[in-house]
Amino acid sequence: MKKIKIGQHSYEFVSDYQDNTKLRTGLNKLTQATFGFSFEFWYQAGYWGKQYIPYSLLYNKEVVANVSASKMEFLLEGKKKTAIQIGAVMTAETHRGRGLSRFLTENLVREWKEKTDFIFLFANSSVLEFYPKFNFKKVNEYQHFRLLKGKQNLAEGFRKLNMDDSSDVELLRKAIRNALPLAKLSMLNNEALIMFYCLSFMKNDVYHLPNKEAVVIASYEGDTLYLNDVFSPEAVALEELIASMAPQAIRKVVLGFSPKNDSGFEKRLLVPDDTLFVFKEQAAIFRQWQLRFPVLSHA
Repeated sequence: MKKIKIGQHSYEFVSDYQDNTKLRTGLNKLTQATFGFSFEFWYQAGYWGKQYIPYSLLYNKEVVANVSASKMEFLLEGKKKTAIQIGAVMTAETHRGRGLSRFLTENLVREWKEKTDFIFLFANSSVLEFYPKFNFKKVNEYQHFRLLKGKQNLAEGFRKLNMDDSSDVELLRKAIRNALPLAKLSMLNNEALIMFYCLSFMKNDVYHLPNKEAVVIASYEGDTLYLNDVFSPEAVALEELIASMAPQAIRKVVLGFSPKNDSGFEKRLLVPDDTLFVFKEQAAIFRQWQLRFPVLSHA
């Protein structure tokens, strides 16, 4: 721990402490109060490793502010890129307005900006004026979708996986490890983050298509199929996969990634709940390609 002073208040700065039960419990308490969830299930399942680094401030031994760094790799148009995603930016209500997030963000950027190809984050509407102060630039994302004609049929053997069943979890993990990149911007080697989603917010959205040896993360809302990601050891024709997953009532498919082959898809500006920011000197490439970061890459 390192003692620091911010304004009139003294804090202790700590990082990379996930195996410290007391500190991890403090972080989970703050996360629960701020965002309504905890990282504990992820840690206990064995997925919180060295890729996810919390940077926190303690006051009277309690975690009162945090900014996390997710170490990531992407394949962008065939070229491997390293990245840091900033997330879990939060401050306890009684300590807001003291510059704690600023201190942690500046510290994180200073540590990583020369070690990685780009730094990025997703910000909600309440803090859109905050990140440009740290040299981040807003970048538009684009969403691919396709209108259907109702001629598709569900594939034989198509089933939802049970994320409380160890054999189904292992089937998913194997699919993730052996998957071929499907998107123009594909996340690599990050089973941990994908499992975070599939064991929590998307645990009811995991499907297996045995005829294609594919595991698909998808949800159905009204007449729309949201196809968030596909993990398959073989090249997948999206048109065939969609036909296998969409019942007659589905009229539109929305992709949670930018497909390598976008033939047959329309593209529109994405109006998201969270806005993408990329470190200014690194933002141009994303404006050029008009991409979408995969939904499951959001940390």
